[in-house]
Amino acid sequence: MQIDLTGQTALITGAAAGIGRQCALTLAEAGATIVAVDINLEGAQATIDQIGDGLAVRCDLADPEDVTAMHDQVLAWASQAEVGVLPGSQAGVDHLIHCAGIIAYRKGINGFALDEWDRVLDVNLRGTYLVCRAFMEEMKASAGQRASGGSIVCFSSLAARVGGIEVGMHYAASKAGLIGFTRTLAKEGGPYGITVNAVAPGIILTEPVRKQVAGHEELSRSYHGAHPILRRHRRTVHDHLTRPP
Repeated sequence: MQIDLTGQTALITGAAAGIGRQCALTLAEAGATIVAVDINLEGAQATIDQIGDGLAVRCDLADPEDVTAMHDQVLAWASQAEVGVLPGSQAGVDHLIHCAGIIAYRKGINGFALDEWDRVLDVNLRGTYLVCRAFMEEMKASAGQRASGGSIVCFSSLAARVGGIEVGMHYAASKAGLIGFTRTLAKEGGPYGITVNAVAPGIILTEPVRKQVAGHEELSRSYHGAHPILRRHRRTVHDHLTRPP
């Protein structure tokens, strides 16, 4: 399936590695200008360097002031670079892809401290809300000037639907919250042609997951058995985004 995003700008959170980086690379291949957002600025810049052009921004999604500063930086850059900004528009972003998140493995209702619960929910759920809140009104205002109204994609997890798969309930709760958030925001964006969807992948062997299972054979076997076909999910994000329907 071929998609053409020439002249459009996509902002990807969590773009320093893993699913976020692969989304950035795939959308860049489709012609989009990429804004790579991550708390790891070096990693985000490496993603942009691999693409060859775009903007890398450091942002802690748990910090509302950081999100506001990121929003302002993106708009200023888009205006100067003359990308993603149509006449009379200040949006600067056509697509928001929310990949940033904390994977939390501590299990049991007493298995983690309250501040860990707060941090996971702040990044995974509230952070997505803050980024959408920062850009949504501008996306609405410029929707009529696009061939399509724009899009928002939130990365949830299979853990949201079946309970934690070797992850903590705070992680599962944050990802379940994203599904409700996505469905509600879709009703707000729909009249403007802005599509809002959630993706809920199972276990993807990204680098953070590889590091987690390295040297832990019991956890690795648990991951192995989590799929009905009894194998790890080795298909890449690129395979999923580009394979024919």
